[in-house]
Amino acid sequence: MSDAYIPGEVARLTLAVSNIAGAAADPGALRLKIKTPAGAITTYTYGGSADVVKDAVGTYHADIQLATAGLWAWRWELDAPNAGAAEGVAVVNKSRVI
Repeated sequence: MSDAYIPGEVARLTLAVSNIAGAAADPGALRLKIKTPAGAITTYTYGGSADVVKDAVGTYHADIQLATAGLWAWRWELDAPNAGAAEGVAVVNKSRVI
């Protein structure tokens, strides 16, 4: 995700998981870690948090409120079967109004 946001917007983080054959598949466990511009890290776990939503087999999303300006980072962590990881960042610009 390379778009710039402003404080207060919501970023939809999506994840598509596949097995070694390329077919959509679920991981054994799924976690999403969010790092705020201040460096605080929050972990959301699929099945233990309503913040991570399963849309279909192998397809997940989370809506993250980007409350402050700065660089937000995230990391999806998947356990076997279908283990893996994916990371991304979102730039939140300062508001021109407030």
